[in-house]
Amino acid sequence: MTFLFDANFPVQLGRALKELSRAPHEFKHVDLEATLGRGAGDEAVIEAAGREGWFLVSLDKGIVKNPAKRRLLFEKGVGTFSFTGSAIGNWSYYETVSFVMAIAEEMFDLADRTPRPFIFGITDKKNFRMLDAG
Repeated sequence: MTFLFDANFPVQLGRALKELSRAPHEFKHVDLEATLGRGAGDEAVIEAAGREGWFLVSLDKGIVKNPAKRRLLFEKGVGTFSFTGSAIGNWSYYETVSFVMAIAEEMFDLADRTPRPFIFGITDKKNFRMLDAG
């Protein structure tokens, strides 16, 4: 499974998940900046995720709150995990890393068994909720 973490995540987090992953969830990380360039827009990220078959993991609540972007995620067949909690964006580096590590196994399981396209919102309390196309 290949995951693209958006630019709001520390780059080291994706690399760490790759190093720490074990069967049955072999994690591959796409370096956003190296792949799409610095400052790539949401639409370019969504297009690339759909074209390459990557799962998108986003801290940008706007990507799922914007109806046009939400529709694009579905049109491009992207499996998306979006952190929708109100506190997440205010967390420190270590709080963010700890949170992602705590939900990683469930996220991998859902990615493995849920047909694309999908959007799962993830709350501050680590609850996953499937969202519709908007």
